[in-house]
Amino acid sequence: MTIRTIAAAALLSVAALGGAANAGNLSIDYFTIGEFDRDANHIAFGTVDNEVQSLLGPNGLPVLNTAAFGCSSNCFSLTPYPQDVTAGGEITYWSPSLNKGGFGGVSDVTYTGTSIVSLPFNVPQNFFPPDGTGSSDYNGFQAAKLYGTLFAPTAETISFSIGADDMAFAYLDGVNVCDLGGVHADTPGTCTTPFLISAGNHNLDVFFVDINNVQSGLTFDVLTQGVVSNPGIPEPLTLSLFGAGLAGAAAFRRRRKASATK
Repeated sequence: MTIRTIAAAALLSVAALGGAANAGNLSIDYFTIGEFDRDANHIAFGTVDNEVQSLLGPNGLPVLNTAAFGCSSNCFSLTPYPQDVTAGGEITYWSPSLNKGGFGGVSDVTYTGTSIVSLPFNVPQNFFPPDGTGSSDYNGFQAAKLYGTLFAPTAETISFSIGADDMAFAYLDGVNVCDLGGVHADTPGTCTTPFLISAGNHNLDVFFVDINNVQSGLTFDVLTQGVVSNPGIPEPLTLSLFGAGLAGAAAFRRRRKASATK
């Protein structure tokens, strides 16, 4: 059995503990951004709907919507811009391997865990690290990615509710459908896919980050009746850590067995 198969089975087991997957389950990956990351308390205040481009980048991350990265109209203009981006403009708050926001250009993003959450996801304040359980963002900032599969029973548009302090971006099949950019207090709103969604399964990704001290929050839900959401398979980073945990457990069992035979 592969690690991916084992991890997928583990997620299904977790979901089963809280009831079968239904219209409100998604996976969530948690990340902590260092308190002294170069973007921390440095991004301009404001609420905008054009911070990211319409498509996810090659690494599966939102792309900053500025002229430096190909934008030619309706470009994001709040300055100073985020600096935690790749050479191609992908924002790296959700990637320990790509982020270079720490001192000396090292990563300032740490993956801290994965779990299953139910929709509506409703943590409009005090969403602090680690894993949304902390008491403040003065020891690091919370970032998170919700992901899974949406099943549409018919061809239709799909509506979402989304709110964040600070930024939240939602993508369906890699296409941006909700852009709540900028640094701001909790700002709720709704968005609808700007195109008809075919009947069947579609990939959903929601990216959230708090990058300014004082408060942090995220709310998200699928509003269209009859659309079912299911948790996603863990990302490659999660799988590698899961595999390392399995290897460590196996080594521990081997050591115990060897000790017992002495």
